[in-house]
Amino acid sequence: MLNSVGAILLDTRSIQKYVFSCNRLKTNIGASYLVDSIFSDLMVNKILPSFNLKMPEFSWNEVKNIQMLEDDSIECEVAYIGGGNMIILVRKQDTDTIELCKQIVGSWTKEILIKAPGLKTGAAIGELNIDNEHFQKSLGLLYKQLKDNQNIILPQVDVPYVGFTLECDYSGKTAEYLKGRVKNNIIYEFDNRMVSAEIVAKSSAYNVVAENLKEEYKDILKNKYDFVSKFDNLGYKDGESYVSIIHIDGNNMGIKFASCTNMQERKTLSLRTAEIVKKGFRELLKSVIDDIEENRYSKSLDINKIKNKYLPIRPIIIGGDDVTFVCAGRLGMEYAKRFIQIVSKEYLLDEVQYINVQNYIKKIFNNTSMRINSNMSCCGGVAIVPAKYPFYRAYELAEQLCGSAKKKSRQNDESFVDFAILHGDMSPTLEQLCIQQYEAPEGYLHYGPYCVTQEQKDKSNISDLFSLIEKIKSVPNNKIKDLRNVLNEDNHSIVRFLENCPEVENILKSELQKENVVANDFWQYMTNEKMLKTRYVDAIELIDFSLNSRL
Repeated sequence: MLNSVGAILLDTRSIQKYVFSCNRLKTNIGASYLVDSIFSDLMVNKILPSFNLKMPEFSWNEVKNIQMLEDDSIECEVAYIGGGNMIILVRKQDTDTIELCKQIVGSWTKEILIKAPGLKTGAAIGELNIDNEHFQKSLGLLYKQLKDNQNIILPQVDVPYVGFTLECDYSGKTAEYLKGRVKNNIIYEFDNRMVSAEIVAKSSAYNVVAENLKEEYKDILKNKYDFVSKFDNLGYKDGESYVSIIHIDGNNMGIKFASCTNMQERKTLSLRTAEIVKKGFRELLKSVIDDIEENRYSKSLDINKIKNKYLPIRPIIIGGDDVTFVCAGRLGMEYAKRFIQIVSKEYLLDEVQYINVQNYIKKIFNNTSMRINSNMSCCGGVAIVPAKYPFYRAYELAEQLCGSAKKKSRQNDESFVDFAILHGDMSPTLEQLCIQQYEAPEGYLHYGPYCVTQEQKDKSNISDLFSLIEKIKSVPNNKIKDLRNVLNEDNHSIVRFLENCPEVENILKSELQKENVVANDFWQYMTNEKMLKTRYVDAIELIDFSLNSRL
């Protein structure tokens, strides 16, 4: 039985900053591809073959088993790629395996400076027991070494300023190209601007991504539809100009992977996660095209843009349990809900894995009440922002909103989604936004996060939110505006409003199933919370960011 082998643990650092540092959609998409390709393409197809090590006949994701456990002649194998990490197993007779691993990492990082300038990576090298007995401990030591290296080593991945240099108009780094000129190729979209090697590399990668997406989804797109390369073509109406950035992340994935007792289990879980996410986005894409062909967007979007074959949704990151896509502002909450509902129907953990996770939680956290879902569960953040808003800040907000949803899901592993709407040039963190917009004399004006997969007694389910939105749409515009204002005032103002607005009074009665209602009924305590909150401000804010809005 194989015990320990040489192992390389690779990591990409500050991925979000690298991918979303520019406000050009093409550049962001190309950057996402570069992050993925340094593992799946550069390392697998170029670096490892150059060392003449015997590898499995098939790609790591085409075979479920760890081949080293079955074939003693295999000298190198990719065990795992996912979540910004890669694990490579190495063994070679009469060779210093650790030194060989160092040479592999050195060749890889040197190539990254050319292929993906500006991208920071990390590495840890050691021995890994890939069978059951000491697997978790040896893998933990590798991750500790990786973290220690990240704290000590600050890689220099950019050409430094020397003498008189010009600054890139997009990244602020040293400009190295005019118009993005690379040998005999010119990227004309940069006009006469000076650009850095990083921006040129990202933008050049976009064409590869576009072709790959067409190939991957050709059975769905059918040469009839295409993904946008500019935010302006997402389909929002003139005068609205809002986009939604949706970030979705799997729940408790660190615990689920840490509970794996050997490398085989870890690989199986990784492959299953990627399969669920890719299948989920395909199903979401099918539903979007069904909407278009059923003319569901005629009142919500600019149909002329859709008639040009552009879809109102654009994937940026679809990898592992990490998903980021953009869409027209009105569609963000709807698409987030759909995707989460689709993937939550898929099983993630088999019976053995489920038992391992439960045992791990009891052992490490001494927690017997924490519930883990055997199906895929995830949380999402939806940042609805002006199309010209800095993309990186919008993504950061979406990530913070996803984190807010995850806090709600930790104990029961259910799927939640949270949202925020920004107007103008404001650029607060989520914490600042909550203080500025949601604190009121009578309570808190934001009711989220909203559960996507289970009914909630306190009506914090997303279906209850959408239902309330539809009811409020029947109220005259001026009354909706007044309701939004009085909920931010004292109780006396709310009492007076309710006395003079029977339409809202009837909605309140319907929601609470009560014959008589008072001003205090706008507020309620959520389960396990001590702060009074109202559902009505969220519903009002989303009226203009939902399908079939009357505006």
